[in-house]
Amino acid sequence: MSRYISRRSLLGASLLSATGAILASPSYAAKRFAVVSVTNETRANLTIVFRWGNEPWQRKNLPAGDKHWFAWRYSRPDEDRSPDLFVKFDADAGVSRYTEEKRLHGYAAEDETFELGHLYAFRYDGPAKRYIEIWDVSGPGIPNGGRPAPSHGTRLD
Repeated sequence: MSRYISRRSLLGASLLSATGAILASPSYAAKRFAVVSVTNETRANLTIVFRWGNEPWQRKNLPAGDKHWFAWRYSRPDEDRSPDLFVKFDADAGVSRYTEEKRLHGYAAEDETFELGHLYAFRYDGPAKRYIEIWDVSGPGIPNGGRPAPSHGTRLD
C-alpha cells in the first residue's frame, strides 16, 4: 500500500509541476501595429499635419492638455517594420507662423492604444512660452506605461 501512495504522490507532484510550468510561462501577443502617442502639455490648441512615410498628409487638432495615438498596421503580425510618422506643427505660440517638421518613431505594439505607444510631448521651449517643441519622453526602449516623470525627456532637433 505504501508503494501505491508513493507512486500516486509522485504522479501528482509531476502533474502539478508540469501545470505550474505551463501557467508560469509568459505568453506574448503578436505585435500588429507601430504606435506613436502624443500629448499636448501646452495651453495652446495645436493643429498637427501628419503622415506615415510617404502616405498622404492628414490633419489632426490637438487641444491643450489632450493626448492622441497614431497607429500603423503591419502587413503581417510581428513584422516590426514601419515607416516613421512625420508631423508638422506651428512652433510659434504667438501670432506669427513658424512651421517645424519632425520625424517620430513608433513602438511595436499588440494593440492600437495610447499606453503602448512611443510617447512624445508638445511643450513650451523656454520660460517665455513663445515657442513649442516636441520632446521624446518615453526614453530609449521604454514603452509609454514605464515613462519617466513629465519633466524628463529629450527635445527633438
